[in-house]
Amino acid sequence: MRERCPARALRSLGYRGVSAAIHQPRLLRFIAWIAQKQPWFGHLLKAAASRADVVNAFERPLAFSSTSHRPNLVAGDFIMGMESGARHTAERRLLEAQFPQPEAFGQFATEAARTRIDALREGPVRVFDLIDDYMVPLAWHAISGAFGAKLPPLPPGDSMLMNLRYLGAHLIVGPVATEAVQQRARDSAAEVNAWVRSHIEPLREAWSVDGMTPSREEVARNVVGMLWVGHPATAQSGALIMQELLARRGEPRVKDFMARVLAHDDPWSDAQLHGEAKGHVLEALRLRPPFPILTRDVRRDTLVGVDGSGSIDGGTRLTVMGIGAMSDPAAMRDPQVYRPGRKFVDERDRYLMFGWGARQCPGRDPVVEILASALLGLLRLPDVAWADPWWRRMQFDGPIIRSMRLRFRH
Repeated sequence: MRERCPARALRSLGYRGVSAAIHQPRLLRFIAWIAQKQPWFGHLLKAAASRADVVNAFERPLAFSSTSHRPNLVAGDFIMGMESGARHTAERRLLEAQFPQPEAFGQFATEAARTRIDALREGPVRVFDLIDDYMVPLAWHAISGAFGAKLPPLPPGDSMLMNLRYLGAHLIVGPVATEAVQQRARDSAAEVNAWVRSHIEPLREAWSVDGMTPSREEVARNVVGMLWVGHPATAQSGALIMQELLARRGEPRVKDFMARVLAHDDPWSDAQLHGEAKGHVLEALRLRPPFPILTRDVRRDTLVGVDGSGSIDGGTRLTVMGIGAMSDPAAMRDPQVYRPGRKFVDERDRYLMFGWGARQCPGRDPVVEILASALLGLLRLPDVAWADPWWRRMQFDGPIIRSMRLRFRH
């Protein structure tokens, strides 16, 4: 049954509001700061906002379940929407067994970065779209390292790449998406599933370990999940990192890093520069995480917060404001300062944007390697900067960055 006009209007308004909020990290940090200072406000919002409360929620997966992501998983079952337990553990082991060392992902990303940057520098135009012309093909090539390089190359603008992007948008705002967005995601899910199954035999061969070959369904389910979760999130993260660096290019640490990368003939081969690039990746994503807030299903009436000062009813949802935890003064000194390689009270917080503990993203280290290689490539472009005035620098399709044009000098 079609929604009535007022219901459609409210849903559209909610979708636009959530999509806009995702790209307002200062606003989200401000809300989290209020919740940290005034616990009653966090209880009112049903939100965990401090570092202690966020980690506490992550460490109680039976009370706060990741099944809240199931409505977003329109492309099929995947570990991120599974309840913690034996099945989640087994699926995660299957997935992680396919990953080569993280450095291998960096090598694939470096190959793609060299190719893309050389093409841009040799081309007649000094303006490019960071999303379509760089991050999307780079992420595709780099992620293929998890499949024994069995993924076929895709030309820019290929429908498969667009389908992954639409599914990535659904991952962020599935529950509040409009019917048109929901239908687009369902269509894309069908296309991605059909595409993966048409390439299933070489993928099964790539996933064979010690003579043991997973079933077609095991491979298909996990490949689909890895692609539509990992590819658009990696591309979006690259854009968020550059957005943060361009806003800070006049700061000494950023200016110096950019200059040294540009002056280097082969920055990927320099271990120190590569380590610094990873530091910039993690610090930029601390301030602009691709998933600044998450949700968790509350399985039963339970106390929230480390001190148990609040309660939340079973059958509702807890909002986990990871962006607040990553700017909590209790976790680090001067959280408002941009400081790559910063010290944390608990060093595990360095990767908090990827989740926590047994539920942390299994692609954490590969993604950091990919993004570091991508960043070193971008900074080889002389004087890379925004190509458009501030009011149209970034174009959005709901919560995803559709376009981000940059320029560089000859």
